[in-house]
Amino acid sequence: MRELWQTKIRIALPAMLAIQSFGTMCSFAGPVVAVQAAADLGVRPTSIGIYVAVLYIVGMIGGLGAGGVMARFGVIRTSQAALLAAVLGVVLAGIFPIWPVAMAGAVLLGIAVGPLNPAGSRILARHAPAQWQPLVFSIKQTGTPMGGMLAGLLLPPLVALYDWRIAVILIAIIPALTLLGLQTIRNDLDDDRDPAHPVGLGGIADTLRVIVSNRPLITLAAAGYFFTFAQLAILSYAVIYLVESKGLEIAMAGGIFAIIHGSAIPARIFWGLVAGRYISTWALLGLIGIMMSGSILAMSLFSPAWPFWLSALVAVLLGASINGVLGLLLSEFARLAPVGKVGEATGGGQFFLFFGIVSGPPVFGAMVEFGGGYGNAFYLLSAVTLAAGIFLLATTRRGRRD
Repeated sequence: MRELWQTKIRIALPAMLAIQSFGTMCSFAGPVVAVQAAADLGVRPTSIGIYVAVLYIVGMIGGLGAGGVMARFGVIRTSQAALLAAVLGVVLAGIFPIWPVAMAGAVLLGIAVGPLNPAGSRILARHAPAQWQPLVFSIKQTGTPMGGMLAGLLLPPLVALYDWRIAVILIAIIPALTLLGLQTIRNDLDDDRDPAHPVGLGGIADTLRVIVSNRPLITLAAAGYFFTFAQLAILSYAVIYLVESKGLEIAMAGGIFAIIHGSAIPARIFWGLVAGRYISTWALLGLIGIMMSGSILAMSLFSPAWPFWLSALVAVLLGASINGVLGLLLSEFARLAPVGKVGEATGGGQFFLFFGIVSGPPVFGAMVEFGGGYGNAFYLLSAVTLAAGIFLLATTRRGRRD
């Protein structure tokens, strides 16, 4: 462990954790305030599926092009620009509460989230010794549930005190201050930038080619697609499901939402410690997929009559599984990447992960509206995650690198 903290990881990891946390917090603001915001925006709360889809479609494209941008301007400068887009994405929707502006905010948030994972992968793979990368990547990815937890804890009381518009503007202060603070470490961590590196559309095709031409990477991407399909469907609709279908108050629903995210923080660290030491990361992802399927099925049975400990237990299992895999997936993309192509492999892998994110919420919403309600929607998610988990366990040999 000492050798790890003698590298620039001691600076890079906290910085990327903060960037991931606060960028993600902004992206989850919409799902948390959807019930209150829908009336002002003139849409149904289930329209959050469209909002999330637009956000991640833009993120998919942005992630593909992030490799060239980071090579030219550096990871920290790219991350500063991403946080600025996140701030603008939530502030504009708060100032101008109309649906077209909210959708424009989703575009800005997509620009923000697109580079986050490739940026973290590039800088952490550069400075972390190989044997520590699953743990380092998992710690960095705790920023995603941490951001969701912050959204679930901060926004409901702010909505109760003021309204949803002021609430989303207030939380934007945190990433705004962060992007300014990053300037103090920019020269130290962006020392590999190349101002002459080309930035263009050709890099997008090259990034995709890294994934589709590599059998282990495309297998991993396929399983990751189903995991993120379920992940964002659950996270986008959890509060709406608990408030509209189960009759909970927003504070209680926000608390369960926070538990789902908060439980993923220690889970991701635990998965990172176990992966590669006691079980292969590939096989561990398969087992987590099966756990994910069971916890989703349990969530479909949720009842307001449950004791709090049971509600919390289901939320913990759900968070540890659906929200606990991304760090492992990204570390596997980095490990299996061709030499010198870590940024491209993680950016290309993220394209497929974001495709799951894009398709999950609208499909889930359509199932709720037209496919028999929340029960059938949850059964769909349980089925696809079970299939992905079994698929990974059956192809463990593909995860071995010669």
